[in-house]
Amino acid sequence: MKRDKEAAPSPLSLRDRRREQTRQEIVASALDIISSEGVDAATIERLASHAGMSRGTVYAHFEGGRDEILREAYRRIGSDLVAAAESLAAAGSTWRERVLAYARPMVLLAEDPHRGHFYNVAGPALADGQTERGRGSSATLDAVRDQLLQGQSQGAVDGGVDATATAILLVGSLREAGIELARGAVSSASVLSAFDLLLAGLERKPVAAAH
Repeated sequence: MKRDKEAAPSPLSLRDRRREQTRQEIVASALDIISSEGVDAATIERLASHAGMSRGTVYAHFEGGRDEILREAYRRIGSDLVAAAESLAAAGSTWRERVLAYARPMVLLAEDPHRGHFYNVAGPALADGQTERGRGSSATLDAVRDQLLQGQSQGAVDGGVDATATAILLVGSLREAGIELARGAVSSASVLSAFDLLLAGLERKPVAAAH
């Protein structure tokens, strides 16, 4: 018996497309305001004014109000981070270069005094549920684990490394570094250098020849 093919998703109606476009415009306005003035300035009044619409229109598209809009803005930044990291990683020639490629966009974002603070400090508190991670962190975790496993299969990463646990620790260190970068406590150069040294410690050491 043949399996039925999955039906293709129905195209959005004109009304739904316009609704989605308006939602995206509101989120873009939130990101513009956050980038220039910080998250505290992204009030419903400012969002409506910046997007050229009424408060009622904003609430009609985001019933959860400001918090829902900021959650969507947080997810948008996460998606942009993933896209930038994947592009950089594709150009890497070694597992270590590819893992470091995921760190660079996160560090660059964290240096931004407004967006960096929003994504690393204010944004996570707005996530739905206590266990939800941003898409940037989740995708980075998967990518780092995959690169560690690939490195092990190629003999470049120590076989005793637990890829999943190590990926969790590495990505966790990047999140903490992002918070400190957003607060101006450390420099991006020092964070990237330290992260690269952590990766170097995972490499398989050559076995000394017997005498």
